[in-house]
Order: sequence, then structure tokens, then C-alpha cells
Amino acid sequence: MRAPAPNNDGMGSLPSDQGCRFRVWAPNAEAVQVILNDAQTGPTYDLASEPGTGNWSADQIDAPPGTTYQYIITNEGGENNDNSQPWYRTDARALQVQSSAATSMGYVVDPVLFTNPQRPPFTTPAFEDFLIYQMHIGSFAGKNDGINVNDNTATFEDIKCKLDYIRGLGFNAIEPLPITDFRCDVGGAGEGYGPSDMFASEDAYASTPDQAVAELIDLIDTAHSKGLAFILDVVYNHAGIIDNRYWCYDGNNAGGGIYFVDGHPTPWGNGFALWQQEVKDFLLDNARMYLRDYRVDGLRFDAVQAIQADAVEYIVQTLRQEFPDKYLIAEYNPYDSSSAASPPQDPYGTLGFCATWDMNSPWDTFGFLNGTNVVNLMLARIGGFSDPNQWHLVSYLTGSHDQIYGGQGDTGVYFTQRFGGRGNGWAQAKARLAWALNATLAATPMMFMGTEGHLDGFWDPVVGDNYDHRFDWQQIGDSIGAPMQQMVTDINQLRWAHPALRSPAGFVTHVDNQNQVVGFKRYNLDGDVLLVVVNAGNGQWSGNGYGVNLAGDAGTWREVFNSQAPAYGGIDTVGNFDTDLSAVNGQIWINLSSWSVLVFQKE
Repeated sequence: MRAPAPNNDGMGSLPSDQGCRFRVWAPNAEAVQVILNDAQTGPTYDLASEPGTGNWSADQIDAPPGTTYQYIITNEGGENNDNSQPWYRTDARALQVQSSAATSMGYVVDPVLFTNPQRPPFTTPAFEDFLIYQMHIGSFAGKNDGINVNDNTATFEDIKCKLDYIRGLGFNAIEPLPITDFRCDVGGAGEGYGPSDMFASEDAYASTPDQAVAELIDLIDTAHSKGLAFILDVVYNHAGIIDNRYWCYDGNNAGGGIYFVDGHPTPWGNGFALWQQEVKDFLLDNARMYLRDYRVDGLRFDAVQAIQADAVEYIVQTLRQEFPDKYLIAEYNPYDSSSAASPPQDPYGTLGFCATWDMNSPWDTFGFLNGTNVVNLMLARIGGFSDPNQWHLVSYLTGSHDQIYGGQGDTGVYFTQRFGGRGNGWAQAKARLAWALNATLAATPMMFMGTEGHLDGFWDPVVGDNYDHRFDWQQIGDSIGAPMQQMVTDINQLRWAHPALRSPAGFVTHVDNQNQVVGFKRYNLDGDVLLVVVNAGNGQWSGNGYGVNLAGDAGTWREVFNSQAPAYGGIDTVGNFDTDLSAVNGQIWINLSSWSVLVFQKE
């Protein structure tokens, strides 16, 4: 009889010079074996029960890196248990898998991939210094860019050549939608929010499934070498409805088995049984893996309200202690009655997150640019500058994947599509205004891919007959898209050039309800002072005909940015280029374009 592995050195497979250690949680098993290379004829090895843990393990098994394996679990029988057949299961913590199908085997992965001393060093940015580009791996390459992709789905390798483009726009972080294994290989490159596996990367995002770990590491390291932080989107509130390999994992079928029994139900699938310590640790270890081994710079937690608050607190507070420099973001909507698992909590103090998505930010912006409650909604977006940690909010005025995916009603189109399409000059001006405002706020700015080129219609990663809404590299840089790209680059660079825009400090100096104009200052304690003027109306003033209140300030001011500049696509607009403007009686008198953001620097 083989003895259990003596060391408490984690779960799953771990190869070494002495052979491979396997460990799996299967508390309702009476026997567990690991089968290698072939699910029917491969050699099998018995695992031993670890008393009092529900774990089964063994070490010194001849399974070098690259070996495929599954567990064969014999259920103990009895109430809610099914011992009528052996249960062939992919390792719940396999780091890469052949596919999302139930018959898939996992791969033994060489840990040297993570510890390789040749991996480039990278320091995670300070929290106030994140400028995020949200993107989707599978649909970001392959359309009108000369890159041949399989099944219309880009891979980690295909994305590497796109990183210079993102960095060139002035972003310093990318945030891919979920990359954990899901039904991409059988259902198209979907968004990724129905995970089949928690630890394995999507096999369709790899050149071959056995290269998934190495190629994800290479993408992360390449991003780091170009100055791009890497934030992963993780889904801990539910697992996939189809090809959910954790369902009745060890033959126990009570409420879906050990990973789901009495878990909080969600609108998207079955919630995990996070009242169990083993399941909490399962997800905690998953987050640890990405932060420690893959060396990502942050995690964005999907729909946190659908996870029991005590589990969130345990996982996130532990991560904050162990990885204090990593940026942990929550999508948190505790007042959503259809999904909330617990009463509202303080997301920063109690739950421990660094930041939350400002979920009102796109809807308020769509509203005020459409003429609804204009000044009040603008002021809501500008905020009160009361939080000393401005990085608590991730602001995305132009929309995230949630507002741009699928073309359904008003919740699934690109920004310009909401205001007349990319060929509409007013729609272009409003898009420029929205991002320019976003980049000057006391928050972490985030843009969804394609917005920087006025892409029209909507985004959908799944390609069908006469249906292809992936990122279009031909359209993104055409005569309409290129000026918007230049504006995005310039306002992003302005944010880098002025620490005032990354400080928490500011205040509103000017409110003009009649003309729908608001002005506010951004500053820091080292004397960097900027005035931002936002005109969300049709009014336009030349001949220095518009006065902006400075809240008693004086001095000379110089325009350093105008979202309606001709280089950005502005037509028949005005500005204050190369002009010194002196304050008179606490005001500066400016030329002000319609539908614009102007930024002035105090000299």
C-alpha cells in the first residue's frame, strides 16, 4: 500500500527529481488512483488517504512534465453518493488541460516555467499610476491584420505583437477578460465568464494545449518587458453550466457535490460552496497562483456581490497581507437583489479590495452626453475629491465589455454607436470628450479595446456566417480612427506628465447650468496645477468670450490640451493654442469649443 505524500506542499501535481507528487481533495472516496497518458489503458497508481483532510495523495510517481493524467475516484456509496461506476476526473487544480470537455486529461507542468531566472524583472505600478486597457485575448488579433488564427480565435502568442500598440497609446496596464479554460474550444471565443477550470488556462488560447502555461507566462513577461502591467479577470462567484468539471466531483451528488453543495445560487450558474474551508482555500490558492507564480500585477474579481462576504473577506484580506503591492479590484454591486449573497459591506475596509469598478460611470456619461440632467451627472462623474485614495475607483466613462458586447438594445454597442455612429461628427466629439474627462479624473481610468478608434456597431468574439464583430485592425486606424487614437495617446501622456492628474486633490471651480459647462482644478502639493473645462453643450465661444471661474486663483494659464483640436477630428472649432491667458478678477477668458474638454496649466 502506497503511503500518502508526507509533505504539505500543495494540491495537484508537482514533479521533482524524485518523481511526481499528486494530491486531490475527494472526501467521499473510498479509493483514488491516478492514471497516466491514456484514460483507458495507461498505468495507474494508488493514492493514499490523508487522515482527517479528505485529501488523497502519493509521491515518487514516474510522471515527468508533459505527462497527461486523470484521477479515477471510487465513491464510498451511501446517501447522496454514487458508487455505480468509477469517476474519471481531471485534476481540479490542473494547470493546463487538453480541453474543457469532461473527458479531458490534465498535464503535469514543469514548475521551472514559473521560477526561471531569465524571466524579466518588473515592479507593479503604484496604485495611483494604473492606466488600464481592457481587452479580450481571443478576438484581439486575426481580423484584417494579416495574422492567421485558428477558428477565428487568437492565442497568447498572437497577442504579443499587439503590445507595442497598446503601450504606444499611453496605457501601462492590460486587463484581459477571463483566460481560464471555458468552452471556447467547442463554442467559439466567448467572453470567458463561465469557467470550466479555475487553474487551467483556455486551451484554445495556446498554440497547442500542452503549451498553455508556457505561452501565458511568455505573454505576461513580454508585457512586463514593454512596461505593461498585467491584471487578470477572475470568476469566483460561479462555474460554467456546461462542462463544469467540478460538478459531483467525487461521486457525491448532494447539491452538486463537494464544490457546490449549499452554495449561493447566481443568475449565471452554480455558486461555489464557500462555507467550506476547503473551497475557500481552493479559490485563495488560485489567486495566489496568479499573483505569485504567473507574477500578474492585479486581479479583477467578477460580480463579488454574488460571493458570501465572509469568504470574500478571508480570500482578499489574506491576499492583501501576502501581496500588498498587487492591485485587487472588485466588480461589486451589493444592491443587485438577483445576485447579492450578503448585505452590503465596505469593499475597502471589510472586504479588503484596493479598488472597485465605478459601475455608474458609463451610464452617467451616456446620460449627460444625451442631454439628461447634464450638469448634475457631470458633477457626479467629477466627484467631490474627498477620498485620499483616488485609486479606490476604476472609472470607465466610455464603457467596458458589459456596455459594448453583443449589440443588445442600449447595453451592447460601442460608444460612438450610441450617438449616431463613427461617421457622425457629434458622436466622435462626444467620445473624445468622454475619454479626455476620464483621463483627468481622480480615479483609475480604463478603456475597452476599440474605443480608441471609434469602432462602430458592437463587439462579439464569436464569429458566424456573415457575422464578425471582432476587433477590426483595418477600421481602428483609418481616417476616422487614427485621429481618436492620437487624442487618446495625447491625453494619456498628459496624465503621465502631470502628477496632479494622479493625485487625489481637486475641487470644482465653475458651474454653468445654462450652458452646461463645468470647470475643476487638479493639483498636487509640489505646485502642479491644472484647470479642466468641460463643455457638454452646443455653445461655442471665440474672441476669448467665455469666462471660467478660478475660485479666487490668479496667475497665467496656458492651454495644454483641447479634445476638439483639428488633429483629433475637430471641425470648425476654436481653442487657445500657444496663448498665455492672464487671470482677471478670479477668471480666465477663453475660446471654448462645443462638446469639448480643455486643460490649462498654471504657469
